[in-house]
Amino acid sequence: MLKGFIVEDEHLASARLQKMLESYTQQIEIIGEADQGAAAIVAIEKERPDFLFLDIQLPDMTGFEVLQALTYQPLVIFTTAYEQYAIQAFDTQSIDYLVKPFRLERFKRAIEKLLKFDGLLSNNEQKTVPQITAPKTENPFAFPIKLKDRILLLDYEDIAHIKAEEKYISVVTNKGKTYLSDGSLGKLESTLPKYFIRVHRSYIINQNYIKEVRKFFKGKLILILSDTQETTITTGETYSKAVKKYLGI
Repeated sequence: MLKGFIVEDEHLASARLQKMLESYTQQIEIIGEADQGAAAIVAIEKERPDFLFLDIQLPDMTGFEVLQALTYQPLVIFTTAYEQYAIQAFDTQSIDYLVKPFRLERFKRAIEKLLKFDGLLSNNEQKTVPQITAPKTENPFAFPIKLKDRILLLDYEDIAHIKAEEKYISVVTNKGKTYLSDGSLGKLESTLPKYFIRVHRSYIINQNYIKEVRKFFKGKLILILSDTQETTITTGETYSKAVKKYLGI
């Protein structure tokens, strides 16, 4: 069972978190709460919870300052009314970043991510980032898309594929929505969750959306995705062998 701690200066927000957690009493136990940063640091060091629900704007300090003051690094689900701290949150051991007011469905997705770590945590003295994460899981919880004066957070599970577009990359969701982002596939590839695979010089796809595989000439494969567009992508000749091995075909 994962032990959690709530750092939240709004009583109603804290009570709402407790209410949302009623379906997870067999997996999660909340062992404490604090409504100020200094008090939270003392209690967290004493109780050593596995994870935190952490607000960013507290009366006496920020949530980031709370994390910096701890002698170990618990997992974190940020709960905040401010979108602009999302990029900074990526530098912590964040599971998710929930922007208030968030719906129960969105909350459950964050909890499901958290529960994947249950059983990976060792004793309290060993709760450090390298020991609770496996290769290719040290990823941000979402893909940040810059939209003028705000940042859109795309859940990785909603991304069907990513395509190279000259100086940019196109991030395409399972609903067919496309967003442009800076960067290259080469740099991006190693930062994505393990279910993303490079299938072409210009394409990375989410393996979870592959619904059909067809053979093509020269050993290539045609991959048909289950997104709303039923996107069809042909593997690159140099990538086909690795893709077949990855898919077990």
